Amino acid sequence: MKIETWADRPWQAVTDAELAPALQVPSMLSREESRLYHWLGASADGSGAVIDLGAFAGGSAARLLSGLRRSTSQARLYAYDRFTAGPKERAKFLYPAGMAETDDTDILPQVEAFLRPWQDRVTLVRGDIATLAWDKSPVEILAMDAGKSPALTDHVAAQFFRHMIPGKSVLIHQDFLHKTQPWLAAQMLALPDYFSAVAYVPRDCVVFECRKTVTLNALAAARTTDMTDDQLVAALEAAAQHFAPLLPAQLIRDMIPKLRANPGVRTAWKMRN
Repeated sequence: MKIETWADRPWQAVTDAELAPALQVPSMLSREESRLYHWLGASADGSGAVIDLGAFAGGSAARLLSGLRRSTSQARLYAYDRFTAGPKERAKFLYPAGMAETDDTDILPQVEAFLRPWQDRVTLVRGDIATLAWDKSPVEILAMDAGKSPALTDHVAAQFFRHMIPGKSVLIHQDFLHKTQPWLAAQMLALPDYFSAVAYVPRDCVVFECRKTVTLNALAAARTTDMTDDQLVAALEAAAQHFAPLLPAQLIRDMIPKLRANPGVRTAWKMRN
């Protein structure tokens, strides 16, 4: 895709009628995020695949797919997840009115049902994202809701970033400003020649545009797995300045107390204090 300007937030023009089929699929995305995903899908030109990492019940995939249906792209969307859910997640997100609840942790059949309107365009890939290997074909849209640890964040970068297309590809970081995932800001701070932050949707979602083909050396320099707490804090301080004024600097700085309160913790859901 080639976006001339992001500043006018053109995704806000997406109507509820356009979104209606996708909104039937449960999601934790806000309405503006839903519009953004749809709009990005509709802007795709088919120069590469569309990847959804951490698809859960298929909500983000549905919104991308509803946009893809309006685009010139014939590319497939690949949605990766374990496709399992515990009782609380199932009760909160997976059972719209009229849908029978089960005790099964396997939600893949429900995801397949949710995405049936776009079944000709989507491939659901079940498994651990930490072990996935991309086939090295070009990637036009990479939607990332799976950076729950530095190791996983580095693995995704190693598999996909080198196959993104300068001037065309976009990276959607769904949890970029979430307090429990400070390594995301550290990683992107280390790639300023390769990615530029171009859009922010409150509260956590940030879109990056690929500017330059990512090299192996760049990936090595951007690794977060072995960063100490002090190194992450320094990176967050620098990121608050680097990504301003597009991103609220205080939201990045707010990650620091959370990190300090959880020394050495490198799993998002374990950041409790």
